[in-house]
Amino acid sequence: MSFTTLYSQARQYHHLPPHSLVQPLSNARANSDTRNRIDAPNSRPRHIKLVGLHSGGARLVSALPIERWRNVQALSLADAGAPGGETPPTLDDAEMIFIVACSGDDLSWAPRIREVAQRRGIITTGILVSAAIVTEAQHAELRALRAASDMLVIASDESYVPDMLTELGA
Repeated sequence: MSFTTLYSQARQYHHLPPHSLVQPLSNARANSDTRNRIDAPNSRPRHIKLVGLHSGGARLVSALPIERWRNVQALSLADAGAPGGETPPTLDDAEMIFIVACSGDDLSWAPRIREVAQRRGIITTGILVSAAIVTEAQHAELRALRAASDMLVIASDESYVPDMLTELGA
């Protein structure tokens, strides 16, 4: 849409307050901006790997009724020690990875999972379940999980994870 067309549309609204003139201009600009559009919409189910770290995250992931969701596979790293040079459990067919941890969990696997996911072009979301983040140790956990994620979610309740999976249509 050209500037002349936009200007003539704005003149049609001369009887409205000035802030009303922004609406037609904003809509035209938004409709023409296609840089961030997703080629495959969310109507197609994604293969999701739900990785529970250490005791809290692994307990939460293991307790979920995974059979409710068609495209979700749960992995528990409760008994896995520090990663060292090890490769994380199979993430081969994943299109999305959710790293689930609770406050106080060992997050040493998170950077390794992120590294593998980045090489394969997989989106990684970190979910930290914590009622409140008040101590320096909790802030350090938050920083560590943020560095190992494309997106970070802080959930105050464990029910967030199954609700999220349901809303994603998994």
